[in-house]
Amino acid sequence: MKSKSNFWVILAALTLGLTVSFSSAQAFSESSSLVNNNRKPELVFPVISDVHIDNSSTIDDEKFKAAMNQLNKVAPDQDAFVVVGDLTDYGYETEYDKFFSIYNEKKQDGVNSLFTMGNHDYWNGLSIKDAQTRFLEKTAMESIYYHKKVNGYHFIALSPEDSTTHGLYTVDQINWLKKQLEAAEKDNPGEPIFVFLHQHIKDTVYGSDLWGTQENKELLYDTLKEYPQVITFSGHSHYPLEDPRTIHQKDFTSVGTSSVSYLELEPGKLQGFHPQGYRDISQGMVVEVYNNEVVIKKRDFHKDNWVGDPWVIKYPAKKNKFNYTEDRDHINPVFPTKADASIIEEKSTLRSLTIEFPQATDNLLVHSYQIKAKNLKSGEYDADFKAFSNFYYDPIPKKLEFPINGLQLGTTYEIEIQALDSFGNTSKTKLKTEGTTKALEMVSTQASPTLVTNGESTSIQVKMKNYGSKGVNGKIKIDAPTDWTLVNHEIAYELTGYEEKTLNVKATPSEAISGASEFTVTAYEGEQKIGSKDVQVLVNMMLGQNFDYLQSSLKPAVNEDIPDSILGWTSETPNGWTITNSSHMPAGTIEWQGWSFTTKDFWTKADTQEREDFDLGQGVIAVADPDEWDDNGSPASTGYFDSTLTSPSIKVKGDQNLSLGFASHYKQEGIQTAEVTAVFDNGEKQQVLIYDNKSTSDNGNSHVLNKYEVKSINVPEEASSMKLKWRMYNAKNNWFWAIDDIRLDDQMIVPPN
Repeated sequence: MKSKSNFWVILAALTLGLTVSFSSAQAFSESSSLVNNNRKPELVFPVISDVHIDNSSTIDDEKFKAAMNQLNKVAPDQDAFVVVGDLTDYGYETEYDKFFSIYNEKKQDGVNSLFTMGNHDYWNGLSIKDAQTRFLEKTAMESIYYHKKVNGYHFIALSPEDSTTHGLYTVDQINWLKKQLEAAEKDNPGEPIFVFLHQHIKDTVYGSDLWGTQENKELLYDTLKEYPQVITFSGHSHYPLEDPRTIHQKDFTSVGTSSVSYLELEPGKLQGFHPQGYRDISQGMVVEVYNNEVVIKKRDFHKDNWVGDPWVIKYPAKKNKFNYTEDRDHINPVFPTKADASIIEEKSTLRSLTIEFPQATDNLLVHSYQIKAKNLKSGEYDADFKAFSNFYYDPIPKKLEFPINGLQLGTTYEIEIQALDSFGNTSKTKLKTEGTTKALEMVSTQASPTLVTNGESTSIQVKMKNYGSKGVNGKIKIDAPTDWTLVNHEIAYELTGYEEKTLNVKATPSEAISGASEFTVTAYEGEQKIGSKDVQVLVNMMLGQNFDYLQSSLKPAVNEDIPDSILGWTSETPNGWTITNSSHMPAGTIEWQGWSFTTKDFWTKADTQEREDFDLGQGVIAVADPDEWDDNGSPASTGYFDSTLTSPSIKVKGDQNLSLGFASHYKQEGIQTAEVTAVFDNGEKQQVLIYDNKSTSDNGNSHVLNKYEVKSINVPEEASSMKLKWRMYNAKNNWFWAIDDIRLDDQMIVPPN
């Protein structure tokens, strides 16, 4: 639809050079011509956001390339291309260069490029002004907020004016917006006006309650609400396009654009705001404008497919004709006829039951489920939580399986499941089933001692506990490595009600053994297997530590939202080991206040983000996690994470060449630094390993995930003892470092398989 007056020429002279007019050939998306009865749109433009190109990985580069390739395929004749913020992860010059090397190669000839700043584009250590200058130089935009005209339609781009998460749109920028809206309305009365900004306007689209801009929100909203023809596009939250609340209409239309980089969701559900596979999900949209409607088509880049039906906005826009309102849906979700839930017995544990049930259906979307576990003995609900329906996966699973944690041992529960849609409607039918938790636990397994020399023996200790009132019996089987002699390979046991008992098996290595040996301990109740654990013993080494000795010291969560029934962390150290935190390190999340010892289960319940990929870490592991540390009280806003884990003193000989090995799981970000240092009794220090943001370091400014590091140490002539220090410092709200299976010897350490 073309301009209806020459007003734009006058306006260009009045807006300090911030308004530019463009025109191009009529665009047409072949992919949607059939949907729209072979009508050719007057305007076509993709909108994406939150690309997050970063220096430490090429994963987001590949996602961006895939998105551009698909958008070129489904919209081969684009008039404009819009990115609404967070082009980069930190606004580094090299990140912008990577972004535009991809964009300039893939963009269509003659397309009008529009970019807005996001909060991440400020996070480069520059001043606000300098960060904005870098954005303008790299993107070639005329200002951080500007007004363009494409094929007769008005495009108004806004940008936050500081680096805060919720973004600042100043009064000056909003007053400027008001003038642009007045001019656009005068130029094209009643026709669509497209407004682009990074942060959502609070209390509009899905995710705006937590991730919407706050300061001057009322002024911004009130400025826009005078123009029902406005459509805003905003990103920032990373919330998925599948949820119908991602489009919102009240006084104007608001649209969330999801993210090219990764998915995020609202907190408070079982899967967390970063559910499994969240980094695999990548989305965006294509907008097509016709003479009486705007069609917004949603795209799954990770599936190379469309997401549901397009959103269609009719014009001329009238508030009383809006379809995508907050009260648009009053239909309840429904479970299939004769649907039922069941307990997966083989996945039941002492403190949890695993349920399975079919998905409910809804006219728009089943968003989540309310799940309750009623203790039939006490009548109390020991578990009451919500779980996402996994609606963000494609295809959506037909059946769901969820663990119900935090239950009492040996107790029968009635499980109740109710479906919820995105607008709070609930299923009238509730699925119900019953299940009983286990009562017998293999509490811990360990070797004492864990480091022996030839001729010495160790004791494989297995602690069993019966939490029920009835007696139980069973057996323990121990599979030993070759060349170990065990007094018994199988032990029978009997436990009365509530009894705890530790079973011991003496194990002795042959003279031929050196290095690491692993035992597998399996516990049975009767003939039914209830659990299996591995135990490691090191033979003829100078130092060996896997932290599993700390199993009996593990405690429940304090600050983390993890059920009390899960014992998973401690700051207590093994004998001779110490943890030293810098006196300048602010207090944060208690569980991660410096180095901590934890199980992988507990750690990944705190958050995933590739923590779960530390396969070399078994049993109890040592973790330094500035990311989780900063989640309580934001200590990174006032100081740095700085913590050192120190080994006991180790006897050494001058001029000795030693080999150090340990399992390492590390993610790099910013100036965060991790190092291993050997400190000798003669005062000398030797840096054994360093991870940081330099290309010359052991990690080459990249992540080091699930790697067994082997490093050499040269003992000075005068030294007779040595301590090893693992230090994590210069860390804000960055990533993490986990270690396990530490070995030191005067022979070359051979990494485990």
